[in-house]
Amino acid sequence: MFHYFVGKITSYAGTCILQNDSFGIQVMYLGNKAEGEFFLYPHLDDKKKTIQYFAFDTIEQQQLFESLIKINGIGTKTAMLISGYDAQELKNAVQAMDTKFFQSIPGIGPKSAKKLILELKDHIDLKQISAMDIDQKLSKTIIKSLKGLGYETKQIKETLGKYQGNITEQNMGEVIKRVIGMM
Repeated sequence: MFHYFVGKITSYAGTCILQNDSFGIQVMYLGNKAEGEFFLYPHLDDKKKTIQYFAFDTIEQQQLFESLIKINGIGTKTAMLISGYDAQELKNAVQAMDTKFFQSIPGIGPKSAKKLILELKDHIDLKQISAMDIDQKLSKTIIKSLKGLGYETKQIKETLGKYQGNITEQNMGEVIKRVIGMM
């Protein structure tokens, strides 16, 4: 089974295909990238006896999807839609118990929205989502800084993705130096 794939998204007759030079995989994908790195979640559909692949832009989205499908009453389509939301927006909606936010998702009514909020409070580590938001903000700051120095966005993202350490506000200067050294 595939869990990570580098390729591009193409569409044939309404079906998303994630492909590279060797082969392609039919996936459900709601992101907006045309190509790059994708994190996959293979899901065994017991009713149809098939494996469906769901593609995500980040590992955090994929992990959120995995958490969501474990909640009773949330199917793969709903989990896919929710995992596509901005992490901060999702966190705020759960903390504020904003049922209207969840009702805006197709297939979720008032009762389901309330149940979903209560389940998400138990299943999603809101501190982890906050940390993920901080990491994304720091990464964006690094990308912006390096773009100002003349580096290309694609090259910066690829190199930053290979960086193994943690990024904090205190070590951001050191991270920038290391990323430049890796390019």
